[in-house]
Amino acid sequence: MRGKGGKVKEKVRISVSGIRGRVPDAFHVELVSQFASSFATFLDSGTLALCRDGRPSGHMLEMAAVASAVAAGCDCTCFGVLPTPLLQFLMTRESFSGGMAVSAGHNPLPWNAVILLNEEGRYLETSEGAEVFNIHEAGDFRKAAWRDLGHRNHGAFPMEDYLEALGEIVDVSRIRKARFKVVADPCNGAASSCLERFGEYFDLDLIVLNDHPGRPFPHPPEPNEENATQVEAVVKATAADLGFLLNSDASRISFVTGEGKALSEELTFPLSLLALKGRLHKIVTTTSTSYLADWACQRIGAELIRSKVGQSGVVHAMEEEGAEAGGEGSGSFVLSSFSHGYDALLSLSLLLDLATRSGGLKEIVAPFPTFWRKKLKIDVPPWETYRLMDRLEEAYAEENPDIIDGIRIERDDVWFNIRPSTTEFTLRIIVEGRSEAAVEAAQTEIRERVRI
Repeated sequence: MRGKGGKVKEKVRISVSGIRGRVPDAFHVELVSQFASSFATFLDSGTLALCRDGRPSGHMLEMAAVASAVAAGCDCTCFGVLPTPLLQFLMTRESFSGGMAVSAGHNPLPWNAVILLNEEGRYLETSEGAEVFNIHEAGDFRKAAWRDLGHRNHGAFPMEDYLEALGEIVDVSRIRKARFKVVADPCNGAASSCLERFGEYFDLDLIVLNDHPGRPFPHPPEPNEENATQVEAVVKATAADLGFLLNSDASRISFVTGEGKALSEELTFPLSLLALKGRLHKIVTTTSTSYLADWACQRIGAELIRSKVGQSGVVHAMEEEGAEAGGEGSGSFVLSSFSHGYDALLSLSLLLDLATRSGGLKEIVAPFPTFWRKKLKIDVPPWETYRLMDRLEEAYAEENPDIIDGIRIERDDVWFNIRPSTTEFTLRIIVEGRSEAAVEAAQTEIRERVRI
Protein backbone atom coordinates (compact mmCIF):
# COMPACT_ATOMS: atom_id res chain seq x y z
CA MET A 1 0.00 0.00 0.00
CA ARG A 2 1.27 3.47 -0.94
CA GLY A 3 0.42 6.77 0.69
CA LYS A 4 0.62 10.28 -0.71
CA GLY A 5 3.57 10.91 -2.99
CA GLY A 6 4.01 7.19 -3.60
CA LYS A 7 5.61 6.57 -0.18
CA VAL A 8 5.20 3.00 1.07
CA LYS A 9 3.12 2.95 4.26
CA GLU A 10 4.44 1.02 7.24
CA LYS A 11 2.75 -2.37 7.57
CA VAL A 12 2.31 -4.75 10.48
CA ARG A 13 3.45 -8.39 10.17
CA ILE A 14 0.83 -10.84 11.50
CA SER A 15 1.52 -14.55 11.98
CA VAL A 16 1.76 -17.19 14.71
CA SER A 17 5.39 -16.04 15.08
CA GLY A 18 4.03 -12.76 16.46
CA ILE A 19 2.26 -9.57 15.56
CA ARG A 20 5.06 -7.12 14.90
CA GLY A 21 6.05 -3.89 13.25
CA ARG A 22 7.74 -0.54 13.63
CA VAL A 23 6.57 1.66 16.54
CA PRO A 24 4.45 3.79 16.20
CA ASP A 25 3.84 3.83 12.44
CA ALA A 26 2.71 0.22 12.11
CA PHE A 27 2.73 -1.11 15.67
CA HIS A 28 1.05 0.97 18.36
CA VAL A 29 -1.11 0.99 21.48
CA GLU A 30 -4.41 0.65 19.61
CA LEU A 31 -3.20 -2.38 17.66
CA VAL A 32 -1.82 -4.14 20.73
CA SER A 33 -5.05 -3.41 22.60
CA GLN A 34 -7.08 -4.98 19.79
CA PHE A 35 -4.99 -8.13 19.63
CA ALA A 36 -4.96 -8.47 23.43
CA SER A 37 -8.76 -8.19 23.36
CA SER A 38 -8.89 -10.81 20.58
CA PHE A 39 -6.65 -13.21 22.53
CA ALA A 40 -8.57 -12.70 25.79
CA THR A 41 -11.82 -13.37 23.90
CA PHE A 42 -10.26 -16.53 22.42
CA LEU A 43 -9.26 -17.63 25.95
CA ASP A 44 -12.75 -16.81 27.27
CA SER A 45 -11.25 -14.86 30.21
CA GLY A 46 -9.03 -17.11 32.38
CA THR A 47 -5.50 -16.20 33.47
CA LEU A 48 -2.74 -14.61 31.43
CA ALA A 49 1.04 -14.45 32.05
CA LEU A 50 2.94 -11.51 30.53
CA CYS A 51 6.57 -10.44 30.10
CA ARG A 52 8.53 -8.01 27.92
CA ASP A 53 12.05 -7.17 26.85
CA GLY A 54 13.72 -3.84 27.61
CA ARG A 55 12.71 -1.85 24.51
CA PRO A 56 11.54 1.69 25.34
CA SER A 57 8.10 0.96 23.89
CA GLY A 58 7.68 -2.25 25.87
CA HIS A 59 6.14 -0.89 29.07
CA MET A 60 3.64 1.23 27.16
CA LEU A 61 2.52 -1.70 25.01
CA GLU A 62 2.40 -4.08 27.97
CA MET A 63 0.04 -1.68 29.79
CA ALA A 64 -2.22 -1.55 26.73
CA ALA A 65 -2.30 -5.36 26.58
CA VAL A 66 -3.05 -5.71 30.28
CA ALA A 67 -5.84 -3.10 30.24
CA SER A 68 -7.57 -4.84 27.34
CA ALA A 69 -7.19 -8.32 28.83
CA VAL A 70 -8.53 -7.12 32.20
CA ALA A 71 -11.48 -5.51 30.39
CA ALA A 72 -12.27 -8.93 28.91
CA GLY A 73 -12.21 -10.54 32.36
CA CYS A 74 -8.68 -11.99 32.33
CA ASP A 75 -6.53 -11.99 35.45
CA CYS A 76 -3.05 -10.87 34.37
CA THR A 77 0.21 -11.75 36.11
CA CYS A 78 2.99 -9.44 34.90
CA PHE A 79 6.62 -10.52 35.24
CA GLY A 80 8.08 -7.31 33.82
CA VAL A 81 11.37 -7.51 31.91
CA LEU A 82 11.96 -11.24 31.55
CA PRO A 83 13.29 -13.43 28.72
CA THR A 84 10.45 -15.03 26.77
CA PRO A 85 11.84 -18.59 27.18
CA LEU A 86 11.81 -18.17 30.95
CA LEU A 87 8.11 -17.30 30.81
CA GLN A 88 7.59 -20.38 28.62
CA PHE A 89 9.48 -22.48 31.18
CA LEU A 90 7.22 -21.17 33.95
CA MET A 91 4.07 -21.91 31.96
CA THR A 92 4.95 -25.61 31.78
CA ARG A 93 4.99 -25.70 35.58
CA GLU A 94 2.26 -23.27 36.65
CA SER A 95 -1.32 -23.00 35.49
CA PHE A 96 -2.17 -20.18 33.06
CA SER A 97 -4.74 -20.04 30.28
CA GLY A 98 -2.25 -18.32 27.98
CA GLY A 99 0.72 -16.01 27.77
CA MET A 100 1.87 -12.85 26.00
CA ALA A 101 5.42 -11.65 25.45
CA VAL A 102 5.96 -8.06 24.31
CA SER A 103 9.28 -8.55 22.54
CA ALA A 104 10.57 -8.32 18.99
CA GLY A 105 13.53 -10.66 19.62
CA HIS A 106 16.02 -10.11 16.80
CA ASN A 107 14.24 -7.11 15.18
CA PRO A 108 15.81 -3.63 15.37
CA LEU A 109 15.08 -1.27 18.27
CA PRO A 110 12.26 0.72 16.57
CA TRP A 111 10.29 -2.53 16.22
CA ASN A 112 8.22 -4.36 18.78
CA ALA A 113 5.92 -7.36 18.80
CA VAL A 114 3.37 -9.34 20.74
CA ILE A 115 3.90 -13.09 20.86
CA LEU A 116 0.90 -15.22 21.87
CA LEU A 117 1.40 -18.45 23.83
CA ASN A 118 -1.02 -21.26 24.64
CA GLU A 119 -1.53 -22.70 28.13
CA GLU A 120 1.64 -24.81 27.88
CA GLY A 121 3.85 -21.94 26.76
CA ARG A 122 3.92 -22.97 23.09
CA TYR A 123 3.54 -20.56 20.20
CA LEU A 124 0.01 -20.87 18.86
CA GLU A 125 -0.74 -23.50 16.24
CA THR A 126 -1.83 -22.24 12.84
CA SER A 127 -5.48 -23.08 13.56
CA GLU A 128 -5.38 -21.31 16.94
CA GLY A 129 -3.74 -18.26 15.39
CA ALA A 130 -6.38 -18.17 12.65
CA GLU A 131 -9.15 -18.11 15.27
CA VAL A 132 -7.51 -15.21 17.14
CA PHE A 133 -6.96 -13.30 13.89
CA ASN A 134 -10.58 -13.89 12.84
CA ILE A 135 -11.79 -12.46 16.16
CA HIS A 136 -9.55 -9.44 15.55
CA GLU A 137 -10.88 -8.99 12.03
CA ALA A 138 -14.50 -9.18 13.24
CA GLY A 139 -13.82 -6.80 16.14
CA ASP A 140 -16.21 -8.78 18.33
CA PHE A 141 -14.36 -8.66 21.66
CA ARG A 142 -15.50 -10.00 25.01
CA LYS A 143 -16.36 -7.19 27.46
CA ALA A 144 -16.71 -8.18 31.09
CA ALA A 145 -19.27 -6.56 33.38
CA TRP A 146 -17.83 -4.16 35.95
CA ARG A 147 -18.07 -6.80 38.68
CA ASP A 148 -16.31 -9.43 36.51
CA LEU A 149 -13.26 -7.46 35.40
CA GLY A 150 -9.91 -9.19 35.70
CA HIS A 151 -7.10 -8.18 38.04
CA ARG A 152 -3.48 -7.24 37.43
CA ASN A 153 -0.94 -8.99 39.65
CA HIS A 154 2.83 -8.70 39.96
CA GLY A 155 4.69 -11.96 39.34
CA ALA A 156 8.13 -12.94 40.65
CA PHE A 157 9.94 -15.39 38.41
CA PRO A 158 11.33 -18.41 40.37
CA MET A 159 14.93 -18.11 39.17
CA GLU A 160 16.20 -20.75 41.57
CA ASP A 161 13.72 -23.30 40.24
CA TYR A 162 14.82 -22.50 36.71
CA LEU A 163 18.52 -22.92 37.56
CA GLU A 164 17.88 -26.17 39.39
CA ALA A 165 16.01 -27.47 36.33
CA LEU A 166 19.05 -26.62 34.19
CA GLY A 167 21.18 -28.40 36.77
CA GLU A 168 19.19 -31.60 36.22
CA ILE A 169 20.22 -31.63 32.55
CA VAL A 170 23.95 -30.86 32.89
CA ASP A 171 26.69 -31.82 35.35
CA VAL A 172 26.71 -28.78 37.64
CA SER A 173 29.61 -29.92 39.82
CA ARG A 174 31.85 -30.47 36.80
CA ILE A 175 31.01 -27.03 35.37
CA ARG A 176 31.65 -25.37 38.73
CA LYS A 177 34.97 -27.14 39.08
CA ALA A 178 36.09 -25.85 35.67
CA ARG A 179 35.68 -22.18 36.78
CA PHE A 180 35.16 -20.96 33.23
CA LYS A 181 35.86 -17.32 32.42
CA VAL A 182 33.05 -16.20 30.12
CA VAL A 183 32.28 -12.93 28.32
CA ALA A 184 28.56 -12.24 27.88
CA ASP A 185 26.77 -9.74 25.64
CA PRO A 186 22.99 -9.72 26.28
CA CYS A 187 22.67 -6.65 24.01
CA ASN A 188 20.86 -4.65 26.73
CA GLY A 189 18.10 -7.23 26.44
CA ALA A 190 15.83 -9.06 28.84
CA ALA A 191 18.51 -11.53 29.99
CA SER A 192 20.68 -8.74 31.44
CA SER A 193 19.18 -9.08 34.91
CA CYS A 194 19.44 -12.91 34.89
CA LEU A 195 23.08 -13.41 34.00
CA GLU A 196 24.66 -12.52 37.34
CA ARG A 197 22.64 -15.20 39.15
CA PHE A 198 23.29 -17.67 36.30
CA GLY A 199 27.02 -17.04 36.67
CA GLU A 200 26.88 -17.51 40.43
CA TYR A 201 24.99 -20.78 40.13
CA PHE A 202 27.55 -22.29 37.75
CA ASP A 203 30.51 -20.59 39.50
CA LEU A 204 31.57 -18.71 36.37
CA ASP A 205 34.00 -15.83 36.22
CA LEU A 206 31.50 -13.80 34.22
CA ILE A 207 32.29 -10.55 32.39
CA VAL A 208 29.05 -8.97 31.22
CA LEU A 209 28.85 -6.27 28.53
CA ASN A 210 25.80 -4.26 27.49
CA ASP A 211 23.58 -5.29 30.40
CA HIS A 212 21.30 -2.26 30.82
CA PRO A 213 17.72 -2.98 29.70
CA GLY A 214 16.09 0.16 28.37
CA ARG A 215 19.26 1.55 26.82
CA PRO A 216 19.69 1.38 23.03
CA PHE A 217 21.05 -1.81 21.54
CA PRO A 218 24.84 -1.46 21.04
CA HIS A 219 24.51 -3.40 17.77
CA PRO A 220 21.72 -5.21 15.91
CA PRO A 221 20.19 -7.74 18.34
CA GLU A 222 20.98 -10.78 16.22
CA PRO A 223 23.65 -13.06 17.66
CA ASN A 224 26.02 -13.80 14.79
CA GLU A 225 29.58 -13.32 13.57
CA GLU A 226 28.98 -9.79 12.26
CA ASN A 227 27.82 -8.48 15.66
CA ALA A 228 30.49 -10.21 17.77
CA THR A 229 33.34 -7.69 17.39
CA GLN A 230 33.17 -6.39 20.96
CA VAL A 231 32.93 -9.85 22.52
CA GLU A 232 35.85 -11.07 20.38
CA ALA A 233 38.02 -8.18 21.64
CA VAL A 234 37.14 -8.68 25.30
CA VAL A 235 37.67 -12.45 25.12
CA LYS A 236 41.18 -11.85 23.79
CA ALA A 237 41.96 -9.06 26.26
CA THR A 238 40.85 -11.06 29.32
CA ALA A 239 42.05 -14.52 28.18
CA ALA A 240 38.50 -15.81 28.64
CA ASP A 241 37.52 -19.38 27.83
CA LEU A 242 34.62 -18.33 25.60
CA GLY A 243 32.07 -15.63 24.91
CA PHE A 244 28.47 -15.45 23.78
CA LEU A 245 25.87 -13.05 22.38
CA LEU A 246 22.09 -13.04 22.90
CA ASN A 247 19.14 -11.48 21.13
CA SER A 248 16.80 -9.19 23.06
CA ASP A 249 14.61 -11.95 24.53
CA ALA A 250 17.31 -14.63 25.01
CA SER A 251 15.80 -17.09 22.56
CA ARG A 252 18.93 -17.07 20.34
CA ILE A 253 22.65 -17.37 21.11
CA SER A 254 25.94 -17.49 19.23
CA PHE A 255 29.42 -18.18 20.59
CA VAL A 256 33.00 -16.89 20.47
CA THR A 257 35.95 -19.24 21.03
CA GLY A 258 38.67 -18.69 23.62
CA GLU A 259 40.92 -17.49 20.80
CA GLY A 260 38.47 -14.64 20.12
CA LYS A 261 36.95 -16.07 16.94
CA ALA A 262 33.21 -15.65 16.48
CA LEU A 263 31.28 -18.72 15.37
CA SER A 264 28.28 -18.76 13.08
CA GLU A 265 24.91 -18.93 14.78
CA GLU A 266 24.39 -22.09 12.70
CA LEU A 267 26.72 -23.93 15.12
CA THR A 268 24.53 -23.41 18.20
CA PHE A 269 22.03 -26.11 17.26
CA PRO A 270 24.55 -28.88 16.45
CA LEU A 271 26.61 -28.01 19.55
CA SER A 272 23.51 -28.41 21.71
CA LEU A 273 22.80 -31.78 20.09
CA LEU A 274 26.36 -33.05 20.66
CA ALA A 275 26.08 -32.13 24.35
CA LEU A 276 23.07 -34.47 24.65
CA LYS A 277 24.59 -37.46 22.84
CA GLY A 278 22.94 -40.69 23.99
CA ARG A 279 19.80 -38.90 25.19
CA LEU A 280 18.17 -37.94 21.88
CA HIS A 281 16.61 -40.15 19.21
CA LYS A 282 14.46 -37.87 17.06
CA ILE A 283 15.18 -34.22 16.20
CA VAL A 284 13.29 -31.53 14.27
CA THR A 285 14.87 -28.67 12.37
CA THR A 286 13.81 -26.47 9.47
CA THR A 287 14.19 -26.46 5.71
CA SER A 288 16.62 -23.52 5.97
CA THR A 289 18.99 -24.96 8.59
CA SER A 290 22.58 -25.94 7.73
CA TYR A 291 23.65 -29.47 6.86
CA LEU A 292 25.63 -29.26 10.10
CA ALA A 293 22.40 -30.40 11.74
CA ASP A 294 22.44 -33.58 9.60
CA TRP A 295 26.09 -34.14 10.49
CA ALA A 296 25.43 -33.72 14.24
CA CYS A 297 22.46 -36.09 14.14
CA GLN A 298 24.61 -38.71 12.43
CA ARG A 299 27.24 -38.25 15.17
CA ILE A 300 24.72 -38.83 17.96
CA GLY A 301 22.68 -41.50 16.16
CA ALA A 302 19.43 -39.52 15.94
CA GLU A 303 16.84 -39.15 13.18
CA LEU A 304 16.42 -35.65 11.72
CA ILE A 305 13.08 -34.33 10.44
CA ARG A 306 12.68 -31.00 8.65
CA SER A 307 9.74 -28.64 9.18
CA LYS A 308 8.58 -25.11 8.40
CA VAL A 309 10.80 -22.29 9.65
CA GLY A 310 10.06 -20.72 13.04
CA GLN A 311 9.53 -21.74 16.62
CA SER A 312 5.85 -22.56 16.05
CA GLY A 313 6.61 -24.89 13.15
CA VAL A 314 9.48 -26.66 14.90
CA VAL A 315 7.80 -27.15 18.29
CA HIS A 316 4.51 -28.38 16.85
CA ALA A 317 6.37 -30.76 14.52
CA MET A 318 8.24 -32.07 17.58
CA GLU A 319 4.92 -32.80 19.25
CA GLU A 320 3.53 -34.56 16.16
CA GLU A 321 6.69 -36.62 15.60
CA GLY A 322 7.45 -37.40 19.25
CA ALA A 323 10.84 -35.67 18.95
CA GLU A 324 12.84 -34.79 22.06
CA ALA A 325 14.58 -31.70 20.70
CA GLY A 326 14.52 -29.15 17.91
CA GLY A 327 16.01 -25.92 16.73
CA GLU A 328 17.25 -23.99 13.75
CA GLY A 329 20.16 -22.09 12.29
CA SER A 330 19.24 -18.79 13.95
CA GLY A 331 21.07 -19.88 17.13
CA SER A 332 17.98 -21.59 18.58
CA PHE A 333 17.43 -24.81 20.52
CA VAL A 334 14.49 -26.34 22.38
CA LEU A 335 14.37 -29.44 24.59
CA SER A 336 10.84 -30.77 25.10
CA SER A 337 11.50 -32.16 28.59
CA PHE A 338 12.59 -28.68 29.73
CA SER A 339 10.11 -26.30 28.07
CA HIS A 340 8.45 -25.49 24.76
CA GLY A 341 10.55 -22.43 23.98
CA TYR A 342 13.85 -21.69 22.29
CA ASP A 343 16.10 -21.03 25.29
CA ALA A 344 19.57 -19.51 24.90
CA LEU A 345 20.56 -20.11 28.53
CA LEU A 346 19.78 -23.80 28.09
CA SER A 347 22.10 -23.88 25.06
CA LEU A 348 24.78 -22.07 27.07
CA SER A 349 24.48 -24.60 29.92
CA LEU A 350 24.81 -27.47 27.46
CA LEU A 351 27.91 -25.94 25.87
CA LEU A 352 29.56 -25.43 29.26
CA ASP A 353 28.85 -29.07 30.08
CA LEU A 354 30.24 -30.19 26.72
CA ALA A 355 33.38 -28.11 27.27
CA THR A 356 34.13 -29.93 30.53
CA ARG A 357 34.26 -33.19 28.56
CA SER A 358 35.72 -32.15 25.21
CA GLY A 359 38.16 -29.30 25.77
CA GLY A 360 37.88 -25.74 24.53
CA LEU A 361 35.32 -24.52 22.03
CA LYS A 362 37.96 -24.42 19.29
CA GLU A 363 38.69 -28.13 19.85
CA ILE A 364 34.97 -28.98 19.98
CA VAL A 365 34.21 -27.44 16.59
CA ALA A 366 37.43 -28.65 14.90
CA PRO A 367 35.79 -31.87 13.54
CA PHE A 368 32.81 -29.97 12.11
CA PRO A 369 32.69 -30.20 8.30
CA THR A 370 33.34 -26.95 6.43
CA PHE A 371 30.51 -25.43 4.43
CA TRP A 372 30.44 -22.07 2.67
CA ARG A 373 27.30 -20.17 3.51
CA LYS A 374 25.52 -16.93 2.60
CA LYS A 375 22.44 -15.51 4.31
CA LEU A 376 20.62 -12.77 2.43
CA LYS A 377 17.64 -10.55 3.14
CA ILE A 378 15.99 -8.84 0.19
CA ASP A 379 13.26 -6.30 0.88
CA VAL A 380 10.10 -7.07 -1.04
CA PRO A 381 6.84 -5.09 -0.82
CA PRO A 382 4.11 -7.29 0.70
CA TRP A 383 1.92 -6.92 -2.40
CA GLU A 384 4.72 -8.40 -4.55
CA THR A 385 5.86 -11.27 -2.30
CA TYR A 386 3.63 -14.14 -3.37
CA ARG A 387 3.57 -13.22 -7.05
CA LEU A 388 7.36 -13.35 -6.92
CA MET A 389 7.32 -16.72 -5.13
CA ASP A 390 4.96 -18.10 -7.79
CA ARG A 391 7.38 -16.99 -10.50
CA LEU A 392 10.31 -18.58 -8.68
CA GLU A 393 8.44 -21.85 -8.16
CA GLU A 394 7.74 -21.95 -11.88
CA ALA A 395 11.39 -21.13 -12.69
CA TYR A 396 12.66 -23.99 -10.52
CA ALA A 397 9.89 -26.47 -11.33
CA GLU A 398 12.20 -28.84 -13.24
CA GLU A 399 14.41 -29.25 -10.14
CA ASN A 400 11.54 -30.70 -8.03
CA PRO A 401 11.67 -28.01 -5.33
CA ASP A 402 10.82 -28.81 -1.74
CA ILE A 403 7.98 -26.39 -0.91
CA ILE A 404 7.45 -27.20 2.79
CA ASP A 405 8.44 -23.59 3.46
CA GLY A 406 9.22 -21.39 0.49
CA ILE A 407 11.38 -23.06 -2.15
CA ARG A 408 14.31 -25.36 -1.31
CA ILE A 409 16.56 -26.58 -4.10
CA GLU A 410 19.20 -29.28 -3.62
CA ARG A 411 22.04 -29.72 -6.12
CA ASP A 412 25.18 -31.84 -6.01
CA ASP A 413 27.40 -29.07 -4.68
CA VAL A 414 24.97 -26.56 -3.16
CA TRP A 415 21.49 -26.13 -1.70
CA PHE A 416 19.41 -23.02 -1.10
CA ASN A 417 16.12 -21.96 0.43
CA ILE A 418 14.09 -18.88 -0.59
CA ARG A 419 11.13 -17.96 1.59
CA PRO A 420 9.09 -14.98 2.74
CA SER A 421 10.02 -13.96 6.28
CA THR A 422 7.32 -14.39 8.92
CA THR A 423 8.71 -11.46 10.92
CA GLU A 424 9.69 -8.85 8.30
CA PHE A 425 8.68 -7.80 4.78
CA THR A 426 11.66 -9.52 3.20
CA LEU A 427 12.68 -12.65 1.40
CA ARG A 428 15.11 -14.65 3.49
CA ILE A 429 17.60 -16.65 1.47
CA ILE A 430 20.22 -19.09 2.68
CA VAL A 431 22.73 -20.69 0.31
CA GLU A 432 25.13 -23.39 1.49
CA GLY A 433 27.66 -25.46 -0.38
CA ARG A 434 30.98 -27.26 -0.23
CA SER A 435 32.82 -24.54 -2.16
CA GLU A 436 32.79 -20.76 -2.19
CA ALA A 437 32.44 -20.77 -5.97
CA ALA A 438 29.26 -22.87 -5.85
CA VAL A 439 27.71 -20.59 -3.22
CA GLU A 440 28.63 -17.41 -5.11
CA ALA A 441 27.22 -18.79 -8.35
CA ALA A 442 23.93 -19.77 -6.71
CA GLN A 443 23.71 -16.41 -4.95
CA THR A 444 24.18 -14.53 -8.24
CA GLU A 445 21.55 -16.69 -9.92
CA ILE A 446 19.01 -16.06 -7.13
CA ARG A 447 19.61 -12.31 -7.10
CA GLU A 448 18.96 -12.21 -10.83
CA ARG A 449 15.73 -14.15 -10.48
CA VAL A 450 14.28 -12.16 -7.56
CA ARG A 451 14.69 -8.79 -9.25
CA ILE A 452 11.37 -6.97 -9.01
